[in-house]
Amino acid sequence: MIAHSPKAYYALRVLFFSVACMKISSLLIASLCCIPLYSQAQTKIATVDVARLINEVPDAVNKKKELDVASEQAKTKIEAKGKELQALKIKLETANVPADSKEADSFRSQARDFERMRADAKADLEKRFLKVNKEITDKVMSKIETYAKANSYDLVIDKSDKYRGPILFGAPSADITNEIIKTLK
Repeated sequence: MIAHSPKAYYALRVLFFSVACMKISSLLIASLCCIPLYSQAQTKIATVDVARLINEVPDAVNKKKELDVASEQAKTKIEAKGKELQALKIKLETANVPADSKEADSFRSQARDFERMRADAKADLEKRFLKVNKEITDKVMSKIETYAKANSYDLVIDKSDKYRGPILFGAPSADITNEIIKTLK
């Protein structure tokens, strides 16, 4: 089946979010190393739910619909070709066509073409999904950075993963997710 399952979407999101988490964690460590312990200046820290931002960006909603349409079209085309091949197979079997005949060779060739078509459609959809996900992630990360700089935040930490992420607790007042959503719309 060509359509991306929710597990596939989740797996790809986890991949991109883990990369984002690693970047943010690196920034956290670097910034903590650069802050002198004797400094009297207050460090301004915020949290943000990157996964929520990525899912709620208007572009993401539209792009997901486009991907779903493309996936459904590919699925329909592949199912039609699969039914056609299945009918041909049944026809050849009922006619007791020898395995070395032209008809059997033609069927095998069509079956190989079908498998290639299926693999190409899957690869194309995955490529499009990764491209869209990267574009949206880059846009969200850019907005987070712009907002943080404009509001003098020293550190912004992703709180998307509630149980394995870097944030064990964060006051709701430190969460800037809603403010960034407003800038994305």
